[in-house]
Amino acid sequence: MDIKEEILETENKEVPTKRKASKMSRSRKLRMAIIILEILVILFEGAVLYVVKKLDRVQKVAISVDELQENISAEVKANAESGQMKGYTNIALFGVDTRTGDLENNTRSDTILIASINNSTKEVKLVSVYRDTYLNLGNDSYNKANSAYAQGGPTQAINMLNMNLDLNITDFITVGFEGLVDVIDALGGIDLELTDAEVKHLNDYQKIMARQQGKEYIAVTQSGYQHLNGLQATAYCRIRYTSGDDFKRTERQRIVLEKVFEAASKASLSELNAIIDAVTDEIYTSLSTSEILGYVSNITSYSIVDTTGIPNSDMRTGATLGRKGSCVVPVTLEANVIWLHEYLFGEENYSPSSKVLEYSEKIQADSGYTLDEDGNVVSGYYKNTNNTTTTTSTQTTTPSTTQEETTDPYAGLMSMIDPHTGGVVWYDPYTGAVIDPATGQPTGAMADPATGNVVYPGESSSQGTQSTTPDATTTDPNAATAAPADPNAAAQTPTDPNAVPADPNAAPAADPNATPSQTPVTP
Repeated sequence: MDIKEEILETENKEVPTKRKASKMSRSRKLRMAIIILEILVILFEGAVLYVVKKLDRVQKVAISVDELQENISAEVKANAESGQMKGYTNIALFGVDTRTGDLENNTRSDTILIASINNSTKEVKLVSVYRDTYLNLGNDSYNKANSAYAQGGPTQAINMLNMNLDLNITDFITVGFEGLVDVIDALGGIDLELTDAEVKHLNDYQKIMARQQGKEYIAVTQSGYQHLNGLQATAYCRIRYTSGDDFKRTERQRIVLEKVFEAASKASLSELNAIIDAVTDEIYTSLSTSEILGYVSNITSYSIVDTTGIPNSDMRTGATLGRKGSCVVPVTLEANVIWLHEYLFGEENYSPSSKVLEYSEKIQADSGYTLDEDGNVVSGYYKNTNNTTTTTSTQTTTPSTTQEETTDPYAGLMSMIDPHTGGVVWYDPYTGAVIDPATGQPTGAMADPATGNVVYPGESSSQGTQSTTPDATTTDPNAATAAPADPNAAAQTPTDPNAVPADPNAAPAADPNATPSQTPVTP
């Protein structure tokens, strides 16, 4: 055998050996891939169980769907089953100012939002219901919309929305201010454009919130496009004392929600995990863990396409209704519901339910406004605490008067006797801050209706002597929605209009979270 034949014979012997080795290598790789896949599945399942366990800590409530269904009109049920509302999920969102962890009731809902989701396109629209809107509270009594949550928790608040707006809401999410602060911090903050006026009020609010929540106060020093942390952004949501009043405030709230949603949709797994950690103990909801997980896991599929508020800017006016205070009045509720259904569901020429027509007539009668042939408000009245009426005439061409545009300087305030002087003081029932009705500004004193005492700067709540030097800037300017005192009492001399406002870092004497229940004193 020559050398060439030996080489060929050797190569022929090596080929089966190489093939066998190659097969063994592929088999080992396949086994390794299966093992890695199994490990990944185990890790994924573990991660899901970990997240589910966290979400199980969310405060959940099994609200009575049967009770809610009883207050959804037959017309709305038919519309949701086979009409224009079919294919939409509507969820109520409530924001409450509570630092006690009591998210269920006993607190007014500073924020009332409806999130309407198109289940096919995943498009979301947000609608603010202005908290001072005069509506049926879901129990055939009429007052400001935010009273419903304080009276009967989320169930009554949902009933209020369904009954007045012809909706079919059965789920809700309630978040306290601390929850919003923590979510924004977990996302690393958000970017907002601020005006000079907003900077001032933002800092006033966050000073108070920083003290209440035990967080660091970092002043915003300039207007323009700014990156805000959770405390700063939440304080921005609360600003009411600028042009636009509460209507602008709700717009700010929707802007912040859009920014949060945008950031969350781009968040990493670690950031989403931080968000879940931040809010699990600060949310109260009827959604199940699987429903929450479904929304969170598909967050990139959803998009907020538009936001607005109701009553619509061209369909509202203002009225002071005695102890119910200064209210936003839909003109008319019927017209607003027609507009809302077109906005949310694209339903043209919607016919409101018979119940909405009934509520609309009642609201108009209580508010006392009359309309001209073009639908503009031309006259109305407010009821004072003596149940008499005072007629006011207007030439309103666009019925968009806000609750701050009333001539009643006592709207939203309560009164009590100052034990120091024996005179009457007027105070914000949300914060306890004594307000000078002539200027609408804090005077520096704090009213404590629980003890009947008035505390001045420089003294504690147990002291009974008046300090002569009020010393600083402002207390929580959050607008009150509780019952005011006699609007005709303007002849009384209120607190000193020249007094310097109170120190925002001074601990308030009254619980800012308490639901006012004291009957105003008529001097």
